[in-house]
Amino acid sequence: MEKERIVVEDVLISLGITAIVKNVFLEKTDSPWNEKVLVKRKKDHLDAKITVWDDNLYLYGRIYRLLLYVRDVLDRPFNYEPQKAPKEDGDPSLWELYAQIWGIYVDSRMEKKSIANFYNRQVRRNLFVDARKDLTWEEGFLLFDKLWERPSYTHPEIVSFAHNLDSLLRTDPALASADNFEVEVQDFLKDHSVLKHIDKVPSHPLRQMIHEILNYTAYHCKGTIIYSAYFGICFGLNLRTYAELITTKENSLLLTLVDFLNGKQTTHQVTESSDLEAIQREIKTTFDAIHRLESVG
Repeated sequence: MEKERIVVEDVLISLGITAIVKNVFLEKTDSPWNEKVLVKRKKDHLDAKITVWDDNLYLYGRIYRLLLYVRDVLDRPFNYEPQKAPKEDGDPSLWELYAQIWGIYVDSRMEKKSIANFYNRQVRRNLFVDARKDLTWEEGFLLFDKLWERPSYTHPEIVSFAHNLDSLLRTDPALASADNFEVEVQDFLKDHSVLKHIDKVPSHPLRQMIHEILNYTAYHCKGTIIYSAYFGICFGLNLRTYAELITTKENSLLLTLVDFLNGKQTTHQVTESSDLEAIQREIKTTFDAIHRLESVG
């Protein structure tokens, strides 16, 4: 641990906190992702415990960034108020966002000082976007840039942003038209249903057509199982999907029918003006063909 102790002494001097930080206890870890710092206030000084990755890569920068947190705690203008911070054993998402924002403040200053750092801008951005899966990539990147480029923070501001980070989104008109495709995909991967697919369609007449198609299929195509996949509504018979109905935010649907006998599939665009009875007949014809194939098999 000798090289780490030498670096610690050097960084304490560089940050101007040697008179206040009396003891720095060192602990090693096998991963840079596990590095952390803990502080304990004494009557007239402060002790710190830092957990450091057992590797020389960016050693000075990694120790510098850990002790920069300590420098923030000691900085009066920063106004560190631990009692107001989210608790690590409380709301995990709130704690994660709080830690991410403070980490961004630390690492952005490292970049300004040209200190080589494992948590560079790209790594920090990816961690932030991953922590906010409810945002689109465009929203996440723009929000991260706002946080990274902010010249200074106070601790109350970091706590406030953690609780209400979306307030920054509302101040940027560029985000008003941000595409949210990847957020919807993640949402449907976690939670999808036939009704949820139908509700996505803005047109009331078209939603009614979907209900008519489903009711017709359930009544006239006996044995069909109608189920939801994250991409749409599927019609299946004996573990074979013979039709897929994909809804969109536009006033149209995509209906794909599979001809297993000839190894072909046909896709139709369905709108409010489409012939509903013709669509239902095609579904029945496709069902009858696969039913005959299943009977022969």
